[in-house]
Amino acid sequence: MSFIENLGYTLLGFIIIVSVFLLILAIIEKKLLIRLIKGRTSRNQLYIDKISKLDINKPKESLMVLNSTTKNFFKEAFHISGTLEYSEFQRIFKQKNNKKAEDFSRKMTNYLYSNKTITTPEIQELIRLIAEIISSNKIIDKEERKRLDQRSLELDKSRDSRKIHIPGIGKKKLKNKKKDSQED
Repeated sequence: MSFIENLGYTLLGFIIIVSVFLLILAIIEKKLLIRLIKGRTSRNQLYIDKISKLDINKPKESLMVLNSTTKNFFKEAFHISGTLEYSEFQRIFKQKNNKKAEDFSRKMTNYLYSNKTITTPEIQELIRLIAEIISSNKIIDKEERKRLDQRSLELDKSRDSRKIHIPGIGKKKLKNKKKDSQED
């Protein structure tokens, strides 16, 4: 009788251990799935999702949310540090020749710092413009940057290996330049 009772307790213990193990595996799987889904959505998509949830029927509140979201995007996408105003963003984008971002910054400066109230069509235009900017300026995370840097190094090496060296051609140009500089 004791053997059968002990066998029951042993099986019960074994079942409990397997159940706990399966529970731990289910939790790990769920966390990995969440991480995978987050990894698939790019940073740009998160910003687009955020601005697509704006309530255009409340233009003033939408403008404030759009303001903070856009500043965060500009800082992350264009690697700008500090707390900048749109007039400073406008100057930076003019230097970088980014006309859409410059135009957006000018419009935001106008709406934020003038006493003019923003209308629903105007907030829609701002949302459309920032969505275009976000779509055309991909945020590259550290891992992607490393991969791109590695790939560009590999391409540079392959270009160097394809160069054909013809003896005397590069040296003739240098000799001619030296003669010209000595004559002056």
